[in-house]
Amino acid sequence: MQSINSLQMQLNDGGFSTPVKKARDPLSCSSFTPECEENLKPKLGMTFEGLETVEKFYKDYAHESGFGVRVGQQKKLENEVVRTKRYMCNREGFKSEKGKEIDDPSKKRRKNTTTRCGCDAHIFVKLCGNDTYKIESWVEHHNHGLVSPDKRHLIRSNRQVSERAKNALYTCHKASIGTCQAYRLLQVSEGGIDKVGCIKKDLQNYYRDLRCHK
Repeated sequence: MQSINSLQMQLNDGGFSTPVKKARDPLSCSSFTPECEENLKPKLGMTFEGLETVEKFYKDYAHESGFGVRVGQQKKLENEVVRTKRYMCNREGFKSEKGKEIDDPSKKRRKNTTTRCGCDAHIFVKLCGNDTYKIESWVEHHNHGLVSPDKRHLIRSNRQVSERAKNALYTCHKASIGTCQAYRLLQVSEGGIDKVGCIKKDLQNYYRDLRCHK
């Protein structure tokens, strides 16, 4: 065995060197490409009559692909006509850390799941005629997993309280049937929770707003 003195001499003579930790390669961001029918996909140069048509088209594509949609910034002309507008994945950007401090430590803050992850999937449309908009930019890939078909009805941008649900709720309340029971009846009549078009909370929020406006 080598003595401590000989080891020290080798160290001083350069016989040994401290292992240098190699810099880790940056983690490559995963890329997820939506799978849907080709005719549902946006394409550069596609034109639409009106922004409502653009929004419906992108939301239909998002619903079939498994992600939610947020409406982004827009720029207007002097006559208030929208010149450009952006529609993007609902996981675009990052949540702000501002305002998260709690002054009173005895108060518990409700835990919110972080959903933003800087996804850049979007379409960007520009006015190219009289209320005609053209896709000028499109990013297809996402940096997060997409929602499976059996869960897509839960995505916020895919949910809405239909007229059928509103009428059913109104009828149930006239018969002194609560909102929760009305939602269960809707599930039965529509053939499942995924056919209702909204979740129970959406129906409760709708009824709350309805009462506030009376």
